[in-house]
Amino acid sequence: MVDDASTTRRGRGRPPGPPLDLARRRTLLLDAAEDALRTGGSDVGLGEVAKIAGLSRSAVYAAFADRDALLDALAARRSRRIVDDLGSVLSTITDPRDQTRAAVDILAAWFEEEPVLAPVLMSRLSHAGAGDGSILDALVGILRAGFAARGSDDAAAEPWAHAIVGAVSSTVTWWSRTATMPRAQVVDHLTDLIWAGFSGVTPSA
Repeated sequence: MVDDASTTRRGRGRPPGPPLDLARRRTLLLDAAEDALRTGGSDVGLGEVAKIAGLSRSAVYAAFADRDALLDALAARRSRRIVDDLGSVLSTITDPRDQTRAAVDILAAWFEEEPVLAPVLMSRLSHAGAGDGSILDALVGILRAGFAARGSDDAAAEPWAHAIVGAVSSTVTWWSRTATMPRAQVVDHLTDLIWAGFSGVTPSA
């Protein structure tokens, strides 16, 4: 295998050609990392990712400093996809409670579809892309709308969002392992819990 980070090794089924630019290489590695995690679980190393991508190990390190950097980038990409999905759903939903349920269901659906990959990335997901359309930012916006609908100060939106992300993460991780109830039921329970908090919220003076 060639060790020059600027050179790529032709992967199986990939035609020969000029070296990939860094952006394309990163995308190829992120796709390979997802495949590796799905089949090998959380202990997959960069060597396996490089093998799947058809690149040298040094090419991996040219794109990502270490395994943590690769996983953080993978979580950020997934976060953007989830926020995009949420944006599409919220464009047709105006009620804040229904918006909250939709957000919880998108996460639960991801765990249902990706039972190996989702738990690996979830702990990194809440802050992935923070300040640039992260899941946390999206939830803060939903909660602020909920406070506004009740004529209340929205100062609690951010701490509530952090607490909710933690609770939802823990619950959907447990649910994906145990499958003790249908997805719709666990989503309803989480939505009820979140919105029960609003029963104690009073309008601003």
